[in-house]
Amino acid sequence: MLLDMDEQGSDQRIDSVFHRPQRRRRSQPALNRERIVTATITLLDREGASALTMRKVAAELGVHATSLYWYVERREDLVDLAVDEVLAEAAAGLPAADTPWDNALKETAQRFYTALTSHTWAAEFAGSRPLIGPNAVALSRRIIEALGVLGGEEERQAVAIRAVSNQILGAATSAVAMSVARADRVEEHEGAVTTALSEPDALAVENTFFDQTLDLIVRGIRAGDEA
Repeated sequence: MLLDMDEQGSDQRIDSVFHRPQRRRRSQPALNRERIVTATITLLDREGASALTMRKVAAELGVHATSLYWYVERREDLVDLAVDEVLAEAAAGLPAADTPWDNALKETAQRFYTALTSHTWAAEFAGSRPLIGPNAVALSRRIIEALGVLGGEEERQAVAIRAVSNQILGAATSAVAMSVARADRVEEHEGAVTTALSEPDALAVENTFFDQTLDLIVRGIRAGDEA
């Protein structure tokens, strides 16, 4: 899940690979954290989230599993590093500081969502792991900054942050679930469409409507600010 974006600094209380100092390379110069992350992403893209183990990543690298433990402590470290890596490109092109708050919010949220849905496993893991890597934090902070321009009561800002956060994660999770259903569980997916209560309901089963829903959230935030 996303780190609570309205609780800046709370990530320091979480035991995470991002908060442990990186160890220097051992005598085997070919192995480092970057190569481990690349191998993890390759394995996840090929075999999916359930296939991820320390042993399989080691095999991908052509080393013994014990070699990985010098660089990462557990499977969850591999997950966190891989998810944050796929967010790198999104975090590298954030809106400028003088971008209007609503445009900055929507662009950052779209970049976050697109990065997560570009790898099915990333969206799956993001729903169960705190996103506190540097790239995830950069994206989250840009959303906080955009909403901070509006000022107002802290609770109202927190509600807005939560709404955007839930939209990013919820839509990303739904999008990859629909993609998997269409590819692997065709009958189940078609059954969900045919049993929809109405045409709009059927459309909602088939689409996440990410941009349209985000627009509704932004309009609500704007209306609250103007009230």
